[in-house]
Amino acid sequence: MDARSEMRVWGRVWTIALLLSGFCWDLPTSRGDEAEAQEKPEAKATVERIVLSGTYVDLVGPAEIDALSLVMGDGPSRGKSFYKLCDLLEQTSKNEKVSHVVFDLSANTLDINLAQLDELLRRIALVKQAGKPLAAWLENPSPTHLAIAAACDHVAMSDFGGVDMPSKSLQSLFYRDAMDLLGVKASVVRAGNFKGAVEPYLNSTMSDHLRGHYLEMLATMNDAEVSMIAKGRGLQTEQVRELQKQRVLLPKEALAAGLVDELAPTGTLKPTMARWAAGEGEVDWIEKGRSVRKEISVFELMSKMMSGGSDGSSRIRKPSIAVMHLSGTIVDGTSTSAGSIVSGPTVKAIRELTEDEKVGGVVVRINSPGGSATASEAIRQALLELKEKKPVVVSMGEMAASGGYWVSCLGVPVYAERGTITGSIGVFSMKLSFGSLMKRVGVHVENIALDDAAVAFAPDRAWNDADEATLQKTIDDVYTRFLSIVGESRGIEVEQLHDLAGGRVWSGTQAKQHHLVDEIGGLDDCLAVVAKKAGLDTFEVVHRPELSTGLDLSTLLGDSDEDLRAIGVSADAVDLLRKRGLATTVLDLLIGDALHDGQQRPSVWALGPAELSIR
Repeated sequence: MDARSEMRVWGRVWTIALLLSGFCWDLPTSRGDEAEAQEKPEAKATVERIVLSGTYVDLVGPAEIDALSLVMGDGPSRGKSFYKLCDLLEQTSKNEKVSHVVFDLSANTLDINLAQLDELLRRIALVKQAGKPLAAWLENPSPTHLAIAAACDHVAMSDFGGVDMPSKSLQSLFYRDAMDLLGVKASVVRAGNFKGAVEPYLNSTMSDHLRGHYLEMLATMNDAEVSMIAKGRGLQTEQVRELQKQRVLLPKEALAAGLVDELAPTGTLKPTMARWAAGEGEVDWIEKGRSVRKEISVFELMSKMMSGGSDGSSRIRKPSIAVMHLSGTIVDGTSTSAGSIVSGPTVKAIRELTEDEKVGGVVVRINSPGGSATASEAIRQALLELKEKKPVVVSMGEMAASGGYWVSCLGVPVYAERGTITGSIGVFSMKLSFGSLMKRVGVHVENIALDDAAVAFAPDRAWNDADEATLQKTIDDVYTRFLSIVGESRGIEVEQLHDLAGGRVWSGTQAKQHHLVDEIGGLDDCLAVVAKKAGLDTFEVVHRPELSTGLDLSTLLGDSDEDLRAIGVSADAVDLLRKRGLATTVLDLLIGDALHDGQQRPSVWALGPAELSIR
């Protein structure tokens, strides 16, 4: 073989060797790779556990304590932020490390109102849309528990417990007989026969026409809750209504009815949900919504009470949409008051948002039964100035009635949830007189005046016919103004409003049908509308006003109920009423107004029936 031939042979050998070598390197199914793949552990399911318990509120105020709670060892109590919960769900939907979500609904105390519930279910839907399977754990569920669970893919329930799913009901306390026993008389002038805010002080029982009106409202609110459960569980609404009529169900009955998917032994939340999420695989748990209770010393407690919390001076530093919360009864005044929307500070806060260049738009979030008509109009005027400079949308929460509806009349989009209580377009003036009570305790009042009108507001006498005739002119004038404001903002002829006004209260569903609101939706929808109007692609959400996070010393000392005690209602009785669901803010407001200097101008109230307790 000559040299040239030998070179060709060796060249072919090297070429074949190189090809074989490269082929072996690129083989994906070599034995070594198979062994390495087998050694890699399987991916674990990462399950986020979200615990829901307690009372959720739109705007968290200061913690409240009382002397008895300290003696019994209970700490300060405060509501949980509903919108922090919503933010948590939004973060979960974007968290790629979370593969599954479990809602721990084992707590018996879960207070989320019907308006919040609609919004919460929309946030839960975002998590589901992100491709994360959802499950719920139940023990003794209420309709609220069931509605949240129905939004999940899988529902497990303790086999030792039961379901209590009543339909919606309404309670209202009437004080007329008690007032007669005490010797207290209510004098009222009003516009609108449906003004339920004054009936408890005038009648021993509810009038038939108001009862019928409330039943219609209650039915629409119950329909909303039924639809949540039926839609999520693939049931007919008629089936859920039949279950409501039965009310109490055993675990096995809940399983047979399709309310839950499986029963499991009590205390087996984690193994049950781990089996659902990963089968025989392993699970990593992420805990959310549960905090460890911290002990607090007496010195720390006093420091918190005296500090007053936030001074509300934090600045907005990035492009933002502000949520202006109007929560509580609306009153005239210049100083902030817990549980009230005081006209002076509220107008100031609105004007600060108007002038703040970092605020691109505002959502006005209303949770109010109303209050003073003059304060309502002062706040509305400030909001009108705001909407001239920035996009504004109104979001109605659990209640936006009477004065709460008044401040929404801005000619901007108005959103309400299906369970929102709204309307109550009507006004009244009321005076409580204590003449008989004073005589019973040995007090005699001598009124010396040049004419009867001068002592019309004396604490011992009721209004006579002349007083009522004079005051009726004022009430009619304010009511006419109210109708005009509503008609202009809603584009409804005043003549057509009479059947919708007169103090009638509507659910959000009814209000939408009557064009008193524009859309059914919540804060999330309103933020999207404002962002679009303001041209904001990215923005932060800030909540105003900033409430003090300090503790209320006056509550500790027991001063908050002094107006109620002034007419013989004990603090224990008030506490009992509150535990039964009665919101005493309106009662306290009206009594406090009656106990002021009798020579003042009468208050005109645009106040809805806040004492209604809907369960």
